[in-house]
Amino acid sequence: MISSAYAANSAPFASLIDVNFILINRIFVLAVTLLFFTSILFIRRARSQEIHPRIMSPIKYAIFGSLLLYAELAMSDMPSYQGILQGVQTIIVLICLAKLVNYITIDVYMRIRAQREAPTFVRDTVRLIVYLIVGIISLRLVFKIDLSAIVTTTTVITATIAFAMQSTLANALSGFSIQTDTLLARQNWISIKEKNIFGEIVNVGFRYTTLRNLENYLILVPNSVIMQNIITFHGNRESDNKPAIQVDVMLGYDMPPETAKILLMQAVSDDSEVLGIPEPVVRLISLNDSGITYQLKFWIEDPSGRIRVQDAIYSRVWYAVNRAGYSFPFPHRQIITSEAKQPFEFFRGQIAEELRRSELFALLDDATIIALAEQAPVMVFGPGEVVVHQGDGGSSLFIVLKGALDVSVDDAIVGSIQEGSFFGEMSLLTGEPRSATVRASNEVWLAEVTKESLEPILTSNPSILEKLSHILAEREARTRVSQETSADSARSSLCREDYLQRLKLFFRL
Repeated sequence: MISSAYAANSAPFASLIDVNFILINRIFVLAVTLLFFTSILFIRRARSQEIHPRIMSPIKYAIFGSLLLYAELAMSDMPSYQGILQGVQTIIVLICLAKLVNYITIDVYMRIRAQREAPTFVRDTVRLIVYLIVGIISLRLVFKIDLSAIVTTTTVITATIAFAMQSTLANALSGFSIQTDTLLARQNWISIKEKNIFGEIVNVGFRYTTLRNLENYLILVPNSVIMQNIITFHGNRESDNKPAIQVDVMLGYDMPPETAKILLMQAVSDDSEVLGIPEPVVRLISLNDSGITYQLKFWIEDPSGRIRVQDAIYSRVWYAVNRAGYSFPFPHRQIITSEAKQPFEFFRGQIAEELRRSELFALLDDATIIALAEQAPVMVFGPGEVVVHQGDGGSSLFIVLKGALDVSVDDAIVGSIQEGSFFGEMSLLTGEPRSATVRASNEVWLAEVTKESLEPILTSNPSILEKLSHILAEREARTRVSQETSADSARSSLCREDYLQRLKLFFRL
Protein backbone atom coordinates (compact mmCIF):
# COMPACT_ATOMS: atom_id res chain seq x y z
CA MET A 1 0.00 0.00 0.00
CA ILE A 2 1.17 3.53 -0.73
CA SER A 3 0.88 5.94 2.15
CA SER A 4 -1.20 9.08 1.91
CA ALA A 5 1.91 11.18 2.57
CA TYR A 6 3.68 9.64 -0.42
CA ALA A 7 0.61 10.14 -2.57
CA ALA A 8 0.42 13.80 -1.63
CA ASN A 9 4.05 14.39 -2.64
CA SER A 10 3.87 12.41 -5.86
CA ALA A 11 4.11 14.05 -9.29
CA PRO A 12 0.98 15.12 -11.21
CA PHE A 13 1.46 12.07 -13.45
CA ALA A 14 0.55 9.83 -10.49
CA SER A 15 -2.96 11.31 -10.49
CA LEU A 16 -3.56 9.58 -13.82
CA ILE A 17 -2.94 6.17 -12.28
CA ASP A 18 -5.30 4.47 -9.95
CA VAL A 19 -2.64 3.02 -7.68
CA ASN A 20 -5.10 1.45 -5.24
CA PHE A 21 -6.83 -0.45 -8.05
CA ILE A 22 -3.55 -1.99 -9.28
CA LEU A 23 -2.25 -2.96 -5.83
CA ILE A 24 -5.40 -3.86 -3.92
CA ASN A 25 -7.01 -5.81 -6.73
CA ARG A 26 -3.98 -7.87 -7.76
CA ILE A 27 -5.82 -11.06 -6.89
CA PHE A 28 -8.75 -9.98 -9.05
CA VAL A 29 -6.51 -9.25 -12.08
CA LEU A 30 -4.70 -12.60 -11.75
CA ALA A 31 -7.95 -14.51 -11.34
CA VAL A 32 -9.63 -12.85 -14.32
CA THR A 33 -6.56 -13.43 -16.52
CA LEU A 34 -6.30 -17.08 -15.53
CA LEU A 35 -10.01 -17.80 -16.00
CA PHE A 36 -10.28 -15.91 -19.31
CA PHE A 37 -7.31 -17.52 -21.05
CA THR A 38 -8.07 -20.97 -19.61
CA SER A 39 -11.56 -20.72 -21.13
CA ILE A 40 -10.07 -19.68 -24.48
CA LEU A 41 -7.66 -22.62 -24.26
CA PHE A 42 -10.44 -25.18 -23.73
CA ILE A 43 -12.61 -23.66 -26.47
CA ARG A 44 -9.80 -23.78 -29.06
CA ARG A 45 -8.88 -27.34 -28.11
CA ALA A 46 -12.52 -28.42 -28.39
CA ARG A 47 -12.59 -26.95 -31.91
CA SER A 48 -9.17 -28.50 -32.78
CA GLN A 49 -7.75 -25.03 -33.40
CA GLU A 50 -4.14 -24.00 -33.05
CA ILE A 51 -3.03 -22.95 -29.53
CA HIS A 52 -0.98 -19.76 -29.87
CA PRO A 53 1.73 -18.73 -27.38
CA ARG A 54 -0.27 -15.57 -26.69
CA ILE A 55 -2.85 -17.85 -24.98
CA MET A 56 -0.47 -20.05 -22.98
CA SER A 57 1.86 -17.22 -21.89
CA PRO A 58 -0.76 -15.27 -19.83
CA ILE A 59 -1.80 -18.51 -18.06
CA LYS A 60 1.79 -19.14 -16.99
CA TYR A 61 2.22 -15.54 -15.84
CA ALA A 62 -1.05 -15.68 -13.83
CA ILE A 63 0.01 -18.91 -12.09
CA PHE A 64 3.45 -17.48 -11.36
CA GLY A 65 1.89 -14.27 -10.00
CA SER A 66 -0.41 -16.28 -7.75
CA LEU A 67 2.59 -18.16 -6.32
CA LEU A 68 4.39 -14.87 -5.69
CA LEU A 69 1.30 -13.51 -3.96
CA TYR A 70 1.19 -16.56 -1.70
CA ALA A 71 4.91 -16.17 -0.92
CA GLU A 72 4.38 -12.49 -0.16
CA LEU A 73 1.64 -13.31 2.36
CA ALA A 74 3.70 -16.10 3.90
CA MET A 75 6.65 -13.75 4.44
CA SER A 76 4.65 -11.02 6.15
CA ASP A 77 7.05 -11.12 9.11
CA MET A 78 10.05 -10.40 6.83
CA PRO A 79 9.42 -6.84 5.54
CA SER A 80 12.63 -6.64 3.44
CA TYR A 81 11.88 -9.75 1.39
CA GLN A 82 8.19 -8.93 1.33
CA GLY A 83 8.92 -5.59 -0.38
CA ILE A 84 10.99 -7.28 -3.12
CA LEU A 85 8.29 -9.89 -3.71
CA GLN A 86 5.66 -7.18 -3.82
CA GLY A 87 7.55 -5.28 -6.53
CA VAL A 88 8.08 -8.39 -8.68
CA GLN A 89 4.49 -9.45 -8.16
CA THR A 90 3.23 -6.01 -9.19
CA ILE A 91 5.20 -6.27 -12.46
CA ILE A 92 3.72 -9.72 -13.12
CA VAL A 93 0.21 -8.38 -12.48
CA LEU A 94 0.78 -5.50 -14.90
CA ILE A 95 2.09 -7.91 -17.55
CA CYS A 96 -1.00 -10.09 -17.13
CA LEU A 97 -3.20 -7.04 -17.43
CA ALA A 98 -1.37 -5.94 -20.59
CA LYS A 99 -1.77 -9.37 -22.22
CA LEU A 100 -5.46 -9.41 -21.30
CA VAL A 101 -6.02 -5.94 -22.81
CA ASN A 102 -4.05 -6.87 -25.96
CA TYR A 103 -6.00 -10.07 -26.57
CA ILE A 104 -9.41 -8.47 -25.99
CA THR A 105 -8.52 -5.49 -28.19
CA ILE A 106 -6.73 -7.25 -31.06
CA ASP A 107 -8.08 -10.81 -31.20
CA VAL A 108 -11.64 -10.12 -30.09
CA TYR A 109 -12.76 -6.54 -30.77
CA MET A 110 -10.75 -5.84 -33.96
CA ARG A 111 -11.42 -9.27 -35.46
CA ILE A 112 -15.18 -8.96 -34.87
CA ARG A 113 -15.25 -5.40 -36.22
CA ALA A 114 -13.20 -6.07 -39.38
CA GLN A 115 -14.39 -9.69 -39.86
CA ARG A 116 -10.76 -10.73 -40.40
CA GLU A 117 -7.45 -10.82 -38.58
CA ALA A 118 -6.05 -7.40 -37.77
CA PRO A 119 -3.09 -6.30 -39.95
CA THR A 120 0.39 -6.89 -38.56
CA PHE A 121 1.14 -3.20 -38.34
CA VAL A 122 -2.03 -2.51 -36.31
CA ARG A 123 -1.37 -5.41 -33.93
CA ASP A 124 2.21 -4.26 -33.33
CA THR A 125 1.10 -0.68 -32.77
CA VAL A 126 -1.53 -1.66 -30.17
CA ARG A 127 0.94 -3.90 -28.34
CA LEU A 128 3.57 -1.16 -28.35
CA ILE A 129 1.15 1.37 -26.82
CA VAL A 130 -0.10 -1.06 -24.15
CA TYR A 131 3.37 -2.18 -23.10
CA LEU A 132 4.60 1.43 -23.11
CA ILE A 133 1.83 2.32 -20.64
CA VAL A 134 2.72 -0.73 -18.53
CA GLY A 135 6.36 0.32 -18.53
CA ILE A 136 5.50 3.84 -17.38
CA ILE A 137 3.27 2.51 -14.59
CA SER A 138 6.00 0.06 -13.52
CA LEU A 139 8.58 2.85 -13.31
CA ARG A 140 6.23 4.89 -11.13
CA LEU A 141 4.87 2.18 -8.83
CA VAL A 142 7.76 -0.26 -8.48
CA PHE A 143 10.90 1.80 -8.99
CA LYS A 144 9.47 5.07 -7.58
CA ILE A 145 10.87 7.15 -10.45
CA ASP A 146 9.54 10.70 -10.96
CA LEU A 147 8.55 10.65 -14.64
CA SER A 148 8.05 14.41 -14.91
CA ALA A 149 11.79 15.00 -14.47
CA ILE A 150 12.60 12.41 -17.13
CA VAL A 151 10.09 13.91 -19.55
CA THR A 152 11.49 17.43 -19.03
CA THR A 153 15.09 16.28 -19.46
CA THR A 154 14.45 14.26 -22.60
CA THR A 155 12.24 16.74 -24.46
CA VAL A 156 15.13 18.25 -26.44
CA ILE A 157 16.63 14.83 -27.09
CA THR A 158 13.27 13.55 -28.30
CA ALA A 159 12.84 16.50 -30.66
CA THR A 160 16.34 15.98 -32.06
CA ILE A 161 15.75 12.28 -32.61
CA ALA A 162 12.39 12.94 -34.23
CA PHE A 163 13.97 15.44 -36.66
CA ALA A 164 16.75 13.00 -37.53
CA MET A 165 14.29 10.14 -38.01
CA GLN A 166 11.60 12.02 -39.93
CA SER A 167 12.00 9.71 -42.93
CA THR A 168 11.62 6.63 -40.73
CA LEU A 169 8.60 8.13 -38.98
CA ALA A 170 7.04 8.98 -42.35
CA ASN A 171 7.48 5.37 -43.45
CA ALA A 172 6.00 4.10 -40.18
CA LEU A 173 2.92 6.35 -40.44
CA SER A 174 2.53 5.42 -44.11
CA GLY A 175 2.75 1.76 -43.13
CA PHE A 176 -0.18 2.25 -40.79
CA SER A 177 -2.28 3.67 -43.65
CA ILE A 178 -1.26 0.83 -45.96
CA GLN A 179 -2.23 -1.80 -43.39
CA THR A 180 -5.72 -0.35 -43.06
CA ASP A 181 -6.34 -0.28 -46.85
CA THR A 182 -7.87 -3.50 -48.18
CA LEU A 183 -6.63 -2.77 -51.71
CA LEU A 184 -3.06 -2.92 -50.39
CA ALA A 185 -3.48 -6.25 -48.58
CA ARG A 186 -1.15 -9.18 -49.05
CA GLN A 187 -1.43 -11.21 -52.30
CA ASN A 188 -2.78 -8.17 -54.17
CA TRP A 189 -0.89 -7.07 -57.29
CA ILE A 190 -0.09 -3.38 -57.69
CA SER A 191 2.01 -1.23 -59.99
CA ILE A 192 3.79 2.09 -59.41
CA LYS A 193 4.08 3.65 -62.84
CA GLU A 194 6.49 6.44 -61.79
CA LYS A 195 8.94 3.85 -60.45
CA ASN A 196 8.29 1.21 -63.13
CA ILE A 197 7.39 -1.34 -60.44
CA PHE A 198 4.86 -4.16 -60.78
CA GLY A 199 4.52 -6.90 -58.18
CA GLU A 200 2.57 -8.84 -55.58
CA ILE A 201 2.42 -7.57 -51.99
CA VAL A 202 3.96 -10.20 -49.70
CA ASN A 203 4.44 -8.15 -46.52
CA VAL A 204 3.94 -4.67 -45.06
CA GLY A 205 6.38 -3.61 -42.36
CA PHE A 206 7.08 -0.47 -40.35
CA ARG A 207 9.57 0.93 -42.87
CA TYR A 208 8.87 -0.70 -46.22
CA THR A 209 6.47 -2.89 -48.20
CA THR A 210 7.84 -6.03 -49.82
CA LEU A 211 6.72 -6.84 -53.38
CA ARG A 212 7.50 -9.93 -55.47
CA ASN A 213 7.83 -9.06 -59.16
CA LEU A 214 7.30 -11.30 -62.19
CA GLU A 215 10.97 -12.37 -62.13
CA ASN A 216 10.39 -13.65 -58.55
CA TYR A 217 12.67 -10.96 -57.08
CA LEU A 218 11.70 -9.26 -53.82
CA ILE A 219 11.49 -5.46 -54.05
CA LEU A 220 11.56 -3.39 -50.85
CA VAL A 221 9.52 -0.22 -51.45
CA PRO A 222 9.53 2.46 -48.70
CA ASN A 223 6.02 2.95 -47.39
CA SER A 224 6.20 6.70 -48.04
CA VAL A 225 6.85 6.00 -51.76
CA ILE A 226 3.59 4.04 -51.98
CA MET A 227 1.63 6.82 -50.26
CA GLN A 228 3.19 9.60 -52.38
CA ASN A 229 2.73 8.01 -55.81
CA ILE A 230 -0.19 6.86 -57.93
CA ILE A 231 -0.83 3.14 -57.34
CA THR A 232 -2.69 0.92 -59.81
CA PHE A 233 -4.53 -2.05 -58.31
CA HIS A 234 -4.49 -5.21 -60.46
CA GLY A 235 -6.44 -7.61 -58.21
CA ASN A 236 -5.30 -11.09 -57.20
CA ARG A 237 -5.93 -14.74 -58.05
CA GLU A 238 -9.00 -14.98 -55.82
CA SER A 239 -10.71 -11.62 -56.34
CA ASP A 240 -13.65 -11.02 -58.68
CA ASN A 241 -11.85 -7.96 -60.05
CA LYS A 242 -9.81 -9.67 -62.78
CA PRO A 243 -6.67 -7.86 -64.00
CA ALA A 244 -6.93 -6.07 -67.33
CA ILE A 245 -4.01 -5.78 -69.75
CA GLN A 246 -3.63 -3.16 -72.46
CA VAL A 247 -1.34 -3.80 -75.43
CA ASP A 248 -0.65 -1.18 -78.11
CA VAL A 249 0.09 -2.29 -81.67
CA MET A 250 0.99 0.04 -84.56
CA LEU A 251 0.01 -1.08 -88.08
CA GLY A 252 0.41 0.59 -91.45
CA TYR A 253 -2.05 2.88 -93.23
CA ASP A 254 -2.34 0.32 -96.03
CA MET A 255 -4.34 -2.01 -93.76
CA PRO A 256 -8.00 -0.92 -93.41
CA PRO A 257 -9.04 -0.38 -89.78
CA GLU A 258 -11.82 -2.97 -89.91
CA THR A 259 -9.42 -5.58 -91.29
CA ALA A 260 -6.90 -4.70 -88.60
CA LYS A 261 -9.50 -4.97 -85.81
CA ILE A 262 -10.68 -8.39 -86.97
CA LEU A 263 -7.09 -9.63 -87.23
CA LEU A 264 -6.12 -8.31 -83.80
CA MET A 265 -9.30 -9.59 -82.16
CA GLN A 266 -8.62 -13.06 -83.55
CA ALA A 267 -5.07 -12.98 -82.18
CA VAL A 268 -6.36 -12.10 -78.70
CA SER A 269 -9.35 -14.46 -78.64
CA ASP A 270 -7.28 -17.51 -79.59
CA ASP A 271 -5.15 -17.26 -76.44
CA SER A 272 -6.30 -19.79 -73.85
CA GLU A 273 -5.37 -17.52 -70.90
CA VAL A 274 -7.51 -14.60 -72.11
CA LEU A 275 -10.95 -14.58 -70.47
CA GLY A 276 -14.03 -14.59 -72.65
CA ILE A 277 -15.93 -12.50 -70.09
CA PRO A 278 -15.32 -9.57 -70.00
CA GLU A 279 -14.98 -9.71 -73.76
CA PRO A 280 -11.68 -8.45 -75.25
CA VAL A 281 -11.77 -5.02 -76.89
CA VAL A 282 -9.80 -3.63 -79.85
CA ARG A 283 -9.82 0.15 -80.34
CA LEU A 284 -8.18 2.55 -82.77
CA ILE A 285 -6.67 5.16 -80.48
CA SER A 286 -4.43 7.37 -82.63
CA LEU A 287 -3.29 8.21 -86.16
CA ASN A 288 0.46 8.72 -86.02
CA ASP A 289 3.09 9.82 -88.51
CA SER A 290 4.29 6.27 -89.12
CA GLY A 291 1.06 4.30 -88.74
CA ILE A 292 -2.18 3.65 -86.89
CA THR A 293 -2.05 2.66 -83.21
CA TYR A 294 -4.57 0.10 -81.99
CA GLN A 295 -5.14 -0.73 -78.34
CA LEU A 296 -5.94 -4.32 -77.33
CA LYS A 297 -7.59 -4.61 -73.92
CA PHE A 298 -8.29 -8.01 -72.42
CA TRP A 299 -8.59 -9.72 -69.03
CA ILE A 300 -6.72 -12.66 -67.56
CA GLU A 301 -7.26 -14.87 -64.49
CA ASP A 302 -3.87 -14.54 -62.80
CA PRO A 303 -1.90 -11.26 -62.67
CA SER A 304 1.36 -13.23 -62.55
CA GLY A 305 0.77 -14.32 -66.17
CA ARG A 306 0.95 -10.74 -67.45
CA ILE A 307 4.31 -10.97 -69.27
CA ARG A 308 3.64 -14.48 -70.57
CA VAL A 309 0.31 -13.47 -72.12
CA GLN A 310 1.76 -10.28 -73.61
CA ASP A 311 4.51 -12.34 -75.23
CA ALA A 312 1.97 -14.75 -76.74
CA ILE A 313 -0.25 -11.92 -78.03
CA TYR A 314 2.61 -9.99 -79.64
CA SER A 315 3.91 -13.19 -81.29
CA ARG A 316 0.48 -14.04 -82.70
CA VAL A 317 0.02 -10.51 -84.01
CA TRP A 318 3.39 -10.64 -85.80
CA TYR A 319 2.58 -13.91 -87.54
CA ALA A 320 -0.97 -12.83 -88.39
CA VAL A 321 0.11 -9.49 -89.89
CA ASN A 322 2.81 -11.08 -92.07
CA ARG A 323 0.49 -13.89 -93.07
CA ALA A 324 -2.10 -11.36 -94.22
CA GLY A 325 0.47 -9.77 -96.54
CA TYR A 326 1.10 -6.61 -94.51
CA SER A 327 4.06 -5.40 -92.50
CA PHE A 328 4.67 -3.19 -89.50
CA PRO A 329 5.34 0.47 -90.33
CA PHE A 330 8.81 1.92 -90.28
CA PRO A 331 9.49 5.47 -89.03
CA HIS A 332 9.02 7.91 -91.88
CA ARG A 333 12.38 9.50 -91.21
CA GLN A 334 14.04 6.25 -92.34
CA ILE A 335 14.76 5.98 -96.08
CA ILE A 336 14.36 2.45 -97.39
CA THR A 337 16.09 1.99 -100.74
CA SER A 338 15.43 -1.73 -101.15
CA GLU A 339 12.50 -4.03 -100.71
CA ALA A 340 12.00 -5.41 -97.26
CA LYS A 341 13.39 -8.92 -96.98
CA GLN A 342 10.83 -11.62 -96.49
CA PRO A 343 11.19 -13.28 -93.07
CA PHE A 344 10.78 -16.76 -94.57
CA GLU A 345 12.02 -18.44 -97.74
CA PHE A 346 9.89 -21.18 -99.26
CA PHE A 347 10.91 -23.76 -101.85
CA ARG A 348 8.22 -24.53 -104.36
CA GLY A 349 9.94 -27.80 -105.13
CA GLN A 350 9.08 -29.05 -101.63
CA ILE A 351 5.42 -28.22 -102.19
CA ALA A 352 5.43 -30.10 -105.50
CA GLU A 353 7.11 -33.10 -103.87
CA GLU A 354 4.50 -33.20 -101.10
CA LEU A 355 1.72 -33.04 -103.74
CA ARG A 356 3.22 -36.01 -105.59
CA ARG A 357 3.25 -38.05 -102.37
CA SER A 358 -0.44 -37.37 -101.72
CA GLU A 359 -2.84 -39.96 -103.14
CA LEU A 360 -5.25 -37.13 -103.98
CA PHE A 361 -2.83 -35.40 -106.35
CA ALA A 362 -0.66 -38.33 -107.45
CA LEU A 363 -3.00 -38.89 -110.42
CA LEU A 364 -2.07 -35.45 -111.85
CA ASP A 365 0.75 -35.14 -114.38
CA ASP A 366 4.03 -33.51 -113.37
CA ALA A 367 3.39 -30.23 -115.19
CA THR A 368 0.02 -29.81 -113.49
CA ILE A 369 1.54 -30.52 -110.06
CA ILE A 370 4.29 -27.94 -110.63
CA ALA A 371 1.72 -25.34 -111.73
CA LEU A 372 -0.42 -26.12 -108.69
CA ALA A 373 2.62 -25.77 -106.38
CA GLU A 374 3.48 -22.39 -107.90
CA GLN A 375 -0.02 -21.08 -107.17
CA ALA A 376 -0.21 -22.40 -103.57
CA PRO A 377 0.25 -19.62 -101.02
CA VAL A 378 2.48 -20.47 -98.06
CA MET A 379 1.54 -19.24 -94.59
CA VAL A 380 3.42 -19.34 -91.31
CA PHE A 381 1.66 -19.76 -87.95
CA GLY A 382 3.26 -19.20 -84.57
CA PRO A 383 2.95 -21.53 -81.55
CA GLY A 384 -0.61 -21.63 -80.22
CA GLU A 385 -2.22 -19.96 -83.24
CA VAL A 386 -5.40 -21.48 -84.63
CA VAL A 387 -5.27 -22.41 -88.32
CA VAL A 388 -8.92 -23.45 -88.67
CA HIS A 389 -11.83 -23.50 -86.23
CA GLN A 390 -14.26 -26.37 -85.93
CA GLY A 391 -17.46 -25.56 -87.80
CA ASP A 392 -15.96 -22.79 -89.94
CA GLY A 393 -16.60 -22.87 -93.65
CA GLY A 394 -13.68 -23.53 -95.95
CA SER A 395 -12.64 -24.55 -99.43
CA SER A 396 -8.93 -25.30 -99.15
CA LEU A 397 -6.47 -27.99 -98.15
CA PHE A 398 -3.28 -27.43 -96.13
CA ILE A 399 0.03 -29.24 -96.58
CA VAL A 400 2.37 -29.21 -93.55
CA LEU A 401 5.82 -28.23 -94.84
CA LYS A 402 7.34 -27.73 -91.39
CA GLY A 403 6.27 -28.15 -87.76
CA ALA A 404 3.37 -29.94 -86.08
CA LEU A 405 -0.23 -29.15 -85.15
CA ASP A 406 -2.75 -30.32 -82.54
CA VAL A 407 -6.25 -31.43 -83.56
CA SER A 408 -9.12 -30.92 -81.13
CA VAL A 409 -12.84 -31.67 -81.34
CA ASP A 410 -15.17 -29.87 -78.92
CA ASP A 411 -12.10 -28.48 -77.05
CA ALA A 412 -10.66 -31.99 -76.48
CA ILE A 413 -7.37 -32.88 -78.21
CA VAL A 414 -7.87 -35.98 -80.35
CA GLY A 415 -4.64 -36.16 -82.32
CA SER A 416 -1.83 -34.35 -84.05
CA ILE A 417 -0.66 -33.60 -87.59
CA GLN A 418 3.03 -33.94 -88.35
CA GLU A 419 5.32 -32.54 -91.02
CA GLY A 420 4.60 -33.99 -94.48
CA SER A 421 0.89 -34.56 -93.77
CA PHE A 422 -2.10 -32.62 -95.03
CA PHE A 423 -5.57 -31.79 -93.77
CA GLY A 424 -8.76 -30.13 -94.99
CA GLU A 425 -9.30 -32.28 -98.09
CA MET A 426 -13.07 -32.57 -97.49
CA SER A 427 -13.43 -28.79 -97.38
CA LEU A 428 -11.35 -28.46 -100.55
CA LEU A 429 -13.29 -31.03 -102.56
CA THR A 430 -16.83 -30.77 -101.15
CA GLY A 431 -16.97 -27.48 -99.24
CA GLU A 432 -17.84 -29.20 -95.96
CA PRO A 433 -17.32 -27.16 -92.75
CA ARG A 434 -14.14 -27.84 -90.83
CA SER A 435 -14.64 -30.95 -88.68
CA ALA A 436 -12.03 -30.02 -86.06
CA THR A 437 -9.99 -27.15 -84.67
CA VAL A 438 -6.33 -27.26 -85.74
CA ARG A 439 -3.82 -25.29 -83.66
CA ALA A 440 -0.07 -24.92 -84.22
CA SER A 441 1.94 -26.60 -81.45
CA ASN A 442 5.11 -24.88 -82.69
CA GLU A 443 6.03 -22.71 -85.67
CA VAL A 444 4.46 -24.32 -88.74
CA TRP A 445 4.73 -23.63 -92.47
CA LEU A 446 1.60 -24.50 -94.42
CA ALA A 447 1.00 -24.55 -98.18
CA GLU A 448 -2.64 -23.96 -99.08
CA VAL A 449 -4.28 -25.56 -102.09
CA THR A 450 -7.47 -23.61 -102.81
CA LYS A 451 -10.61 -24.40 -104.74
CA GLU A 452 -9.81 -21.57 -107.17
CA SER A 453 -6.48 -23.14 -108.16
CA LEU A 454 -7.91 -26.67 -108.46
CA GLU A 455 -11.09 -25.75 -110.36
CA PRO A 456 -9.45 -25.12 -113.79
CA ILE A 457 -7.68 -28.50 -113.56
CA LEU A 458 -10.92 -30.38 -112.89
CA THR A 459 -12.78 -28.43 -115.57
CA SER A 460 -10.23 -29.43 -118.22
CA ASN A 461 -10.03 -33.05 -116.91
CA PRO A 462 -13.52 -34.13 -115.70
CA SER A 463 -12.40 -37.76 -115.52
CA ILE A 464 -10.30 -36.87 -112.46
CA LEU A 465 -13.55 -36.51 -110.49
CA GLU A 466 -14.18 -40.28 -110.76
CA LYS A 467 -10.78 -41.05 -109.27
CA LEU A 468 -11.11 -38.45 -106.52
CA SER A 469 -14.54 -39.79 -105.48
CA HIS A 470 -13.08 -43.32 -105.37
CA ILE A 471 -10.16 -42.14 -103.16
CA LEU A 472 -12.46 -40.28 -100.78
CA ALA A 473 -14.75 -43.32 -100.47
CA GLU A 474 -11.81 -45.62 -99.75
CA ARG A 475 -10.43 -43.25 -97.11
CA GLU A 476 -13.81 -43.17 -95.40
CA ALA A 477 -14.02 -46.95 -95.47
CA ARG A 478 -10.59 -47.25 -93.82
CA THR A 479 -11.80 -45.21 -90.88
CA ARG A 480 -14.56 -47.66 -90.01
CA VAL A 481 -13.94 -49.59 -86.84
CA SER A 482 -15.75 -52.79 -87.85
CA GLN A 483 -14.51 -55.15 -90.53
CA GLU A 484 -15.88 -54.75 -94.02
CA THR A 485 -18.83 -56.93 -95.00
CA SER A 486 -20.85 -57.24 -98.17
CA ALA A 487 -23.25 -54.66 -96.83
CA ASP A 488 -20.27 -52.39 -96.24
CA SER A 489 -19.21 -52.91 -99.85
CA ALA A 490 -22.62 -51.81 -101.05
CA ARG A 491 -22.44 -48.72 -98.85
CA SER A 492 -18.95 -48.02 -100.25
CA SER A 493 -20.33 -48.08 -103.81
CA LEU A 494 -23.09 -45.72 -102.84
CA CYS A 495 -20.55 -43.54 -101.08
CA ARG A 496 -18.49 -43.19 -104.29
CA GLU A 497 -21.57 -42.09 -106.19
CA ASP A 498 -22.44 -39.66 -103.41
CA TYR A 499 -18.95 -38.15 -103.39
CA LEU A 500 -19.01 -37.86 -107.21
CA GLN A 501 -22.27 -35.92 -107.14
CA ARG A 502 -20.99 -33.66 -104.37
CA LEU A 503 -17.77 -32.96 -106.28
CA LYS A 504 -19.65 -32.06 -109.45
CA LEU A 505 -22.01 -29.81 -107.54
CA PHE A 506 -19.25 -28.04 -105.61
CA PHE A 507 -17.10 -27.37 -108.69
CA ARG A 508 -20.17 -26.61 -110.85
CA LEU A 509 -19.39 -29.36 -113.38
